[in-house]
Order: sequence, then structure tokens, then C-alpha cells
Amino acid sequence: MDQTKKWQLVQASLNGESLEQIVEKAALFLNSPLVIIGNTSNIVAHSTAITAPDETWRQAVERGYITLEFSATLSKWDQLKDKGARYECMTVSQISGRRRRFYRLTMHSQLLGYMNVTEAGEAFDATGEEEYYFVAQLIAKELYTHMKFSGSGRKTKNEDILLDLVNDGFVNRGHFIDCLRSSSLRPGAAYRVLCADLTGFLSYNAGKDSFKLELLRFFPGGAIVIAGQALVILAKARHCDPHDSERLKELDGYLKKKKLVCGISDPVSDLFAFKRYRKQAINAVRLRPYLLANDRNHIFYDEVKVYDLLSQIPRSELMYYCGRQAYELYQYDQAQQTCYLNTLMVYLQTNRSVNATARYLHVHRNTINYRIAKMRELFQLDLESFSVTNQILLSCQLIKLMEKGPA
Repeated sequence: MDQTKKWQLVQASLNGESLEQIVEKAALFLNSPLVIIGNTSNIVAHSTAITAPDETWRQAVERGYITLEFSATLSKWDQLKDKGARYECMTVSQISGRRRRFYRLTMHSQLLGYMNVTEAGEAFDATGEEEYYFVAQLIAKELYTHMKFSGSGRKTKNEDILLDLVNDGFVNRGHFIDCLRSSSLRPGAAYRVLCADLTGFLSYNAGKDSFKLELLRFFPGGAIVIAGQALVILAKARHCDPHDSERLKELDGYLKKKKLVCGISDPVSDLFAFKRYRKQAINAVRLRPYLLANDRNHIFYDEVKVYDLLSQIPRSELMYYCGRQAYELYQYDQAQQTCYLNTLMVYLQTNRSVNATARYLHVHRNTINYRIAKMRELFQLDLESFSVTNQILLSCQLIKLMEKGPA
């Protein structure tokens, strides 16, 4: 390695040169193109003297951010990082014909972003691992300084606000409101929080950011970030209207295609309370198995909040709150290997529709009529009484929680 260029890089940092200038000198030292990615997938800086003769590289730097899909892949760092490397890195050959190596940029245990080195002028093996690590450490320090002091007077991206909400990045409400003023998010406006688990999602698409563009088609003006291994979206409430069946049908088809399950919170107008609504979205996915129609890939928290409430009761105490008739039905099912309680629960949830209950349970409607009549006979059920059916339905939900355990 050219130690003169290394010294020039160190001197540039000591002299307080800009991040862009330091990245340029770092690229010359490593003889490889560099791209510095921020923690909201934005490209903070990149080398210009040394570039990659690679269309994907050019697209990314012109666009100013990496694709949401590949950002999700980077979030799987612990699974995908190189095994046996002296310093943590991730080498990727699936993007194009040129290998790329990524280093996490951290300072004070905070993930600031990534350094992307593309194999072009110099093969990776021609440079010692410690030199890449040295550059990554130096740039992490510079990026930390850049992020700390460059925000004043500039418009804040909605994604920056969203990521700080996820990571508890605001000192207090006043700090939050100050940052909100320089974004396009509006205090008092109605939003919803959406969350989807990306654990099984893997993509090396670093060209066109189709995933983000497709999501923005459903949630125009929204903010989208990858946090851990979760997709988090802050969307205008009107774009997640539970009564807009056509829009939701289209969204569900898209989520099925992507093999994603998305929880949707209640409307929120105070974004400083974001974490509570994010938890709602996460719990909507967690409690989805308890829903009657659990084949949908989008779930509103409003649909499962009764299960969220009941799940606060210790499992050992759930039976204490069950109504007598429902508990007797449950015991009868256990002893006789029947399924009366589940039939009754579906029957009540489908508004006493025999046909809908039969379709859901995949049996003939006469079977449902027989079971209902038998339950009335055995347990003297008054299914015309609202108070009785309400208690039975609540008891069925408690028993379902007890049987399945934590979702």
C-alpha cells in the first residue's frame, strides 16, 4: 500500500476536511471506488476520482440512495457477514460482475451506516484486511461528526424522523418538534404505523429501487425505513382506510406476492407517541393467528386488540374469567373429542350465519345445524340473549389464548 496516501488521508482528517474530501482520499489510498451509506439508506458521500465501471454503481450514486431491498439484506448482517474474516465485513458477488465489500460504520455503539468498497482498480486480496478496517474506522468518526453538525438549517428527511422515533433519538418533545418543523410531516395530522417482519426476505437487487417505489404507490408521501429486520412505514391514515376494500385487496395481493405480513396500527396524530403505535402494528402480526380470517396478509390492530388485552392476563388465570357454559362446553369437547366450542365461536363471529360457519369449517350446513341444536339441548344455551352470547364469545377467546399460548 502507498503509505504516503495513507498519511494524506490521516492529515485530511486532522485538518478537518469535509467528509467528501476524506472519502476521495480514502478511495485513492485503497485504489477502489467507495460509497458511504447512511443509516436511512441514503448515499452520504462517494468517490469521484475512482468510480466503478458498473451500471448498478452509477445508478445508485445518481439516485442518492441504495435500494430498500438491499438495505433489508444488510440488516441481516449477523447471518450474512463473512465467516473467518479478521474484521467484520460482508462480501457480496450477487449484485453484478464485480464484488462488493461492506463494513459497518459504528461510533459509541451506534450504527451510522456502511462503507461499500467495490472491487475495481485493486483486487480485495491485494490489500490487507487491516487497511480496509482502518479506513472504515476513520470514516465512521468523520460520518459521526458529519451527522452531528451538518443538520442545522437543512430540511430533515421524513425517514430521518422515522428512524429517530424507532431508535429513541429525540431528547424530549421539544427536540422532536424542532426536527419535525424541517420535515414534511405535519403535527396533528393522522398517520398509521405499519410493520412487517423481513426475517425471510432476501434480495440482492441494488439497481432500480422497485420495492420502495411499489410501496410508495400504496403510501404516497409516507416514510419507509428498515429497522433491525423489520420494515417500518409511517403512512397517512387516509392511505390505510379499513373501509377502502378495493385498495386493501390490492395491497393484500402485493404483500402475498412479496411473502410479507403487515400489521397496521390505529390512527395516531401525536407522533411523539410513535413507539406505542409501532407496538400495535407488531402485535397485529403476532396475534393474527387468532383471527377467524387469518389468511389476509394485512391486519389492523383494531381487529386483534381484544386478544392483546386478554393476553395481559397470566395464562394460569385465564380459566378464572371464563363463563360457566363455555367452560362446560370446553370440558365436554375434551372428554368426548367433539368440536362444539370452536363451532360456536365461528357461528357467533359470523353473525350466526350457518352457511358462513359451514364454509369456514369445511362441513355441510346440516352438520352446523345439528351441532347448534345439540349444544342448545346439552347446555341450555340461550343464543338469542346478547349478554349470554357476549360472555360466551369472550370466554371462547380466553380459551383460545389458553390453548395456543403466546402467539
